[in-house]
Amino acid sequence: MKNNLKSYAYSSKMMVNSHLEIKKKSVSLSFTLQGVLAEYSFEETKNRQRANELWRTTCFELFLANSENEDYYELNFSSSLAWNLYHLSSYRADVQEVQVLSEPTIRINKQENQFQICLELELEELCLEQFNLYNVASILLTKENERTFWSVKHEKDVPDFHHRSNFLKIT
Repeated sequence: MKNNLKSYAYSSKMMVNSHLEIKKKSVSLSFTLQGVLAEYSFEETKNRQRANELWRTTCFELFLANSENEDYYELNFSSSLAWNLYHLSSYRADVQEVQVLSEPTIRINKQENQFQICLELELEELCLEQFNLYNVASILLTKENERTFWSVKHEKDVPDFHHRSNFLKIT
């Protein structure tokens, strides 16, 4: 599933695209940014590790849900190779880390005007076929420390990646 992400209330010539593949036991998600990358802040690549509050800097997100249930999952990752996977029992409920058998693979390709980040994660713990809704989103931190919010849809008067009105059907 390919998507063009739109900025919420921020004027930018940046183009943000995502490509999501959901298989029976794995997720593959990539984001490609094209534009003046020098305006944005990307954390230096470090060791891959789980981390919380990735949204405070530039990060990339995936939400998976089933329309029959209130609960959903949130996957976050960043250019620092930090990542996390959470389960939320309902809209914006307390997050619970989901234990996984293996850490994701995160690859980065950065050029002057293009940045690509790709994540692959085996998820034998979850039955991925249960999900019929998703949202992909990104928070891009500018050099002026302003967070810009990117998603396929912005149906609320504030950016809200968690709200189901911003989710799309998995095809």
